[in-house]
Amino acid sequence: MKTKKRIATISVVLVLACAVIALYLYIDRSGKKAEESVNTVAEQILAKDLEKNYPPTPYSVAEYYCGIVESIYSAETTEEQLAALVRKERELFDAEFAAINSYDSLLAATKKELKEAEEKGLVFTGYILDKASNVSKWKKDGHEYASIMFQLMSRSDTGSGGSYRNLILRKDADGKYKILGWETADIE
Repeated sequence: MKTKKRIATISVVLVLACAVIALYLYIDRSGKKAEESVNTVAEQILAKDLEKNYPPTPYSVAEYYCGIVESIYSAETTEEQLAALVRKERELFDAEFAAINSYDSLLAATKKELKEAEEKGLVFTGYILDKASNVSKWKKDGHEYASIMFQLMSRSDTGSGGSYRNLILRKDADGKYKILGWETADIE
């Protein structure tokens, strides 16, 4: 009788041990899959093919642009990604705006801004984009324009704050809203 109890106990312990090992392997493998599928914001932004999938509305262009800005200021962004992000940023520019903002000058200006922000201890913390319903549209000289307000949030040793900008877009011949520029906005 004692032998049967021992065999039963050993069997139960072995089954439980196998169950624990199987559970551990399952959790370990699913964790690795989740890690592999998680991309940085920069990787997600860079993966978008703007030739095939350009943002269709002024709001979605502004949202994508803010994602680029967020990626540029991210501590995780590499030098190689920074260069690619500046290229992506220029893809959103209206031809007239791109002509006065060459890739090289935009990259140099971006690096200078990043260095100045680092020296001042400024850290980009995010952005707030007006709702899609707050897009203003108008026509002038045969062109369609749109504008939308956004706020870049930052913090430093002295506190947190943000700057408001009004993004100006113009519809091109292909019907795509392209960035014509932006202006600093004073909000009361």
